[in-house]
Amino acid sequence: MNVTISVVCPVRNMAGRMQNLSSWINQCDQRFQIILVCDSSTDNTSEELAQLKESQMSADVELLIGEFGSPGMARNAGMQLAKNDWLIFWDSDDVGEPKLLAKKLAMMDSQSFDAVVFGFEVHSSKGRMKSWLNWPIDNSESLDQVSLNPGIWRICFNRRSLGKLEFNSLRMAEDQLFINDFLYLMPKLHFENAVIYKYFQGIENQLTSNHVALREIDWALEKLVIQLRGNPASISYTKRIYGKLLFTQLKKGSIISKAKALSRIILFLCAQPRVATKLVLDMHQMNKP
Repeated sequence: MNVTISVVCPVRNMAGRMQNLSSWINQCDQRFQIILVCDSSTDNTSEELAQLKESQMSADVELLIGEFGSPGMARNAGMQLAKNDWLIFWDSDDVGEPKLLAKKLAMMDSQSFDAVVFGFEVHSSKGRMKSWLNWPIDNSESLDQVSLNPGIWRICFNRRSLGKLEFNSLRMAEDQLFINDFLYLMPKLHFENAVIYKYFQGIENQLTSNHVALREIDWALEKLVIQLRGNPASISYTKRIYGKLLFTQLKKGSIISKAKALSRIILFLCAQPRVATKLVLDMHQMNKP
């Protein structure tokens, strides 16, 4: 089965550090549309991306330059240009496996699914690596595992299933909120063990180490609170994402944010004891070496 895939990739201030980005773009062929969104860069990123675009002979590479202000808004701009059957969002400092992605999609009756969730690897700056594989048979359990590390880059979406869904303007947790909104559309999912992405931790300028951006976790939590209050039957994923963001805020936030997170965690434990307990146990298991 022939498949076509659009890859949207926001890029900001990556001049001189294009090795990971170019490594997977160089593997793409005519089945791929690569949409590079240069967002508010203050260095030579746009020039280097233009050179990378010109060097490609097989894949269709498009370059969009503008002042978008956040990864989510940059992705929205890229989505407007997407034209292929499948859509995936990759980051400029990680490494995707486009050939394996296309192969796996071609092997399945992929048009019957709204999204395919793949495995991935986490690489740390200290050289450690951990793979995320072995999905449970039950889809609800699989979604629980996705909530532990809900990177948008591991999910390939059937573009027609997204409708008018968009990312919000937050710089943190915008991908988690996007996935959460997508799941409320009741999509048909397929879970695939293949590792199609290598996520690198400890990279310079990552938003996960930006204290200003980390403050926006509080806004993401408020959005989830509104959703949880408005829908008593909220899906387990929403509850787990809310709990995980609380623990992220407790770990990485300012003193004020840590205090707020701690009080919210206590309320969360009281209101959702089963969900909270399972989440804590799963996070403990996840962090084992």
